[in-house]
Amino acid sequence: MFPVWLQAGFWGLVGGSALLVGAVLGYFVKIPQRAIAAIMAFGAGVLISALSFELMDEAYRRGGFDSTAIGFLSGAAVYTAATWYLNYQGAKHRKRSEELHLLC
Repeated sequence: MFPVWLQAGFWGLVGGSALLVGAVLGYFVKIPQRAIAAIMAFGAGVLISALSFELMDEAYRRGGFDSTAIGFLSGAAVYTAATWYLNYQGAKHRKRSEELHLLC
């Protein structure tokens, strides 16, 4: 068996290489914007869900089900209302990536 430090170094290299592989693919391969958007949305969803599960567990242990459910639903409603309002005010057209091609 290999020493623990060598195994840790190997797995660190494997885990870190995903960044380099992604950078090389992004530089040399033309990826459709819809695919990029889907990948980014998935990644953001995974991060948000991981954080939410951890926070929800802590909230449930400290405040019980009722307080946790009310807080969760209230937060979702406020976020949805704010997003709707900002889109209604024109925020949905704020950062379009098509405009970036004109600058390059």
